Amino acid sequence: MIQLFARCILCDSPLIRDMAAYRKDHLCRCDNCGFVFSRLQPSGEELEKIYSAYSYDQQYHISPITLKRYREILAGFERYRKLNTLLDVGCGSGIFLSVAREMGWQVYGTEFSAKAVTLCQTNGLDVRLGTLKELASDLPIMDVVVSIEVIEHIQSPVDEVRLIWEKLRRGGVLYLTTPNFDALMRYWQRGKYNEVAYPEHLSYFTPKTLKRLIVNNGFRVKKIVCTGFSISLSQNAFFSAKENPFTPHSTDEKLRQKIEQGGIILYMKKVVNFILNITKKGNALKGLFEKIG
Repeated sequence: MIQLFARCILCDSPLIRDMAAYRKDHLCRCDNCGFVFSRLQPSGEELEKIYSAYSYDQQYHISPITLKRYREILAGFERYRKLNTLLDVGCGSGIFLSVAREMGWQVYGTEFSAKAVTLCQTNGLDVRLGTLKELASDLPIMDVVVSIEVIEHIQSPVDEVRLIWEKLRRGGVLYLTTPNFDALMRYWQRGKYNEVAYPEHLSYFTPKTLKRLIVNNGFRVKKIVCTGFSISLSQNAFFSAKENPFTPHSTDEKLRQKIEQGGIILYMKKVVNFILNITKKGNALKGLFEKIG
């Protein structure tokens, strides 16, 4: 049976209208708050088909630059380390958790994919199979909850953030990343924009709607940044290329390696990200939010 939302899943307004340019992915926009989401609710069978196809290979390339970024993110959490507990919601193959464990954190994870859970547990990580809603009651209170590229997969983002609020101690923080629906790349690529993908992605945030979600559900915004641009994905969209940006020889990875060497190219990256952040047109939204109340 087809199930369609009749009200906005962020603000509960009935003023939602379908987006003709994204009809194949069932997107609609709320005229009250501006939130974009899939009006169609996927079945459990659809979701199982998508996530069971995910490949979690021990040999999957993890860039040393990504590991460096993870350590920098974790270093920023030190001021919040009181209970020494960290939860990664939708932790995938557990790379972030492994780095956090190396830095002394007591780590926990949740994951929807049985393949990923098996891999994490094989590596000695405390990762449980299921959604946060299913697992929350068995998890301890956290200093930090991390949600990296997860909330766009969820069609109940308000419930998800409220659950995270409940698992955090007062003054604890949520670190969250998600694609930016207002990204420059979406305006250029339109229907070819890779982040629009039903039923894998169901909720589409902008800086404005992410802030609304967070502030209305018990958090204080510490920061929201909007940066990033992918040359690999642009080539795929405009020239029908099929480059995987997450390989050691991709255009994106080669550029990252050059940037790490410093010099003028690092300066250029900073200028580009400054402009993308000011205009709110970067590919990614990254936020740090502190629990209040």
